[in-house]
Amino acid sequence: QNLFISKHTPNSHLIKKAATIILARQRQAAREAAARQQQQEQQQHGCSNEKMMYATTTTTLVVPFTDEVGSPHWQRKMEMLTECETTNYIDLTTANSCEMLLRACRISCLDEKEMYFEPRETWGKVILGDKGERIAFEQQQQQQQNSPPTTSNNNKTFFVSPRNETSAHAMAQTLLMPANENECNNNNSNSSEEYPLPPLELRQRVLEQLRSIRVQTLEKDAKDFEDIERARRQGIPTSTSASVVCKIETKGYAVALTKWAASQGKDANVSKVAPCLLSSMNDARGLCATEDIRAGENILEIPRRMLLDAGTICISEQGPFGDLLRILERCGADTIMTLWIMKERMKMKTKQETFWSLYFLSLPDGSQKLTPLSWPEDIVRVGLGNTPIFETVMHERQKVRNGYDALLPSLLANCPESFEGNQEEFWSYDQYISALELWMSYAMTVKPVHNSDSGTIDVLSPVAFFCNHGIYPHCVHYSQLRLSDECLVFPAMRDIEKNEEIMLSYGAKSNGELLLFYGFCIDDNPYDSIDITLDFDSLNGVEKPEVRKRREELLVKHDLTLNHAIRKNAELPIDLIATIRILCCEKELVFLYDGDPKAREISMLSESKASDALFTALSAIRSSMSSADAIEHRAPEEWRAANQHYLNECKKYIRGLFQTIDVALEQVSMWRQTSSLAAKKLGKRTHRDFL
Repeated sequence: QNLFISKHTPNSHLIKKAATIILARQRQAAREAAARQQQQEQQQHGCSNEKMMYATTTTTLVVPFTDEVGSPHWQRKMEMLTECETTNYIDLTTANSCEMLLRACRISCLDEKEMYFEPRETWGKVILGDKGERIAFEQQQQQQQNSPPTTSNNNKTFFVSPRNETSAHAMAQTLLMPANENECNNNNSNSSEEYPLPPLELRQRVLEQLRSIRVQTLEKDAKDFEDIERARRQGIPTSTSASVVCKIETKGYAVALTKWAASQGKDANVSKVAPCLLSSMNDARGLCATEDIRAGENILEIPRRMLLDAGTICISEQGPFGDLLRILERCGADTIMTLWIMKERMKMKTKQETFWSLYFLSLPDGSQKLTPLSWPEDIVRVGLGNTPIFETVMHERQKVRNGYDALLPSLLANCPESFEGNQEEFWSYDQYISALELWMSYAMTVKPVHNSDSGTIDVLSPVAFFCNHGIYPHCVHYSQLRLSDECLVFPAMRDIEKNEEIMLSYGAKSNGELLLFYGFCIDDNPYDSIDITLDFDSLNGVEKPEVRKRREELLVKHDLTLNHAIRKNAELPIDLIATIRILCCEKELVFLYDGDPKAREISMLSESKASDALFTALSAIRSSMSSADAIEHRAPEEWRAANQHYLNECKKYIRGLFQTIDVALEQVSMWRQTSSLAAKKLGKRTHRDFL
């Protein structure tokens, strides 16, 4: 989600309509397949007693795939279903139905980045957890194809990623849970004829199996990660058991907001949570459970009327300022909400109470600088200078400044009746950037029930915005308003103990994204990545137009671009290797080559050149950056002490960059060794070798 450019995909309503049609067709195909299977079993008199019990209803659960049918990602996911010996039509009467369901959900939940970073052994083998043949498989692939070697870890838990695994468990849990309260009470299926579900009793049995798998795998890994993270924050050895310390707040605006939310009606459910202070994070605020919450239960339920968004403000705001907001509505939700938050803060400072006052009294005030967009420039230059994110930060800072200069001075001069209070105090650039940061950092993107063709909307959700980001979150699916009553529901994906901090997922974001949009970083972030842009001229100099055109044709043919990335804890992407193989192919061979650069090398000479070029590029990126420790020597001690909070986040970001590059350099070094040895053994290749 690019918070400063465009939050909505073009033609998103068409994509969502297509996804709805695809899901309906999949469900119809599942019903027909189940009916044919039941009919065949009844004719052969070979069905089990359990299947005979459910002979009059469907026992098949459909796992939805929202990728566009026929797209490369959809085709690859269909192949992975075959590789994993499963389908997206899961018969719940089979003994291994839970494992088959999880496999299908893992494949369905693969996002675009995970598809890009698919390893050479394929996600299918990772999902199957086949680590017995892993090392032999890698050695065989290296011998046959001279591919860049991979790093192995025999103790690794075979997840695609924490994001994928938590999303897969959440999807499976949602598919198996009772469709509504009526079905749960009556112990029968209350699904419509158009979308039939397997009997509740059957789904509950598989749900218990899912819970057992989750406790033994995902929750164990989550606890290990959280213990290490807490120990690091508290400055104690990671081998020491670090207990969770959540001090529940008993007074203050955050407590008042929670009580206010609880008083807004029976449909507002905030009784299981409370704002808390986290001692391991210097008493930063979070949200913790006041009772044990079981997986599948709702953590929070926030009615639509309590969600704060630009549409609601444009309708409810009265007077000259409201008229101005309605005129500016076409400027977008970010502009509307930034101006309105500035107005609300002005009212708070002048003791004017409003319906929304507690929202902003419980959130950071205008004096706090949340992200590098508002940090002092000297901190940005010292902490982030010579890093990949530096130019982006400076560009966005200037972009926000230009937006303010183009908007506010003109409005203040031409519409003075719409703006109350002292202009320098309440409508300055500092207040503008602070309000924009607040909106960007705390807003959630949700899909409304009505007018769904309009796509998604961004909202501030009371109480829920206290939740912090976690690599292993307790809740991942909270972007859809409940159809029956338009409540924003936060279902627990795994069990939460009393007094445990509740974590949400902001997405599989790198530390660069987290720092830019939210102002913090995470140590050992598995999603840390670095973008790499390849260039024709830097690799081959100025070539003849026909040679460059041929290289471009090969890139298009194999669906490759010049923009790539490397990620921590991931192999070198196949697309990156294939692209650099094409760019480094000898000029005399580029017109003759008709193979697949994703499958094997073009020639030994070009393979050696490709590995050397990538090693040189990554080494240049590494040498251009300063280490995290070097920050300590760039400024006086007194200045560093005053800005320690900002510098600590910069150090986390830089450490993650070095870890990501070092892992990639290690893989490229092994690739260089194998390609160099192969080239020496082979000598000069003939045309037959590379065709």
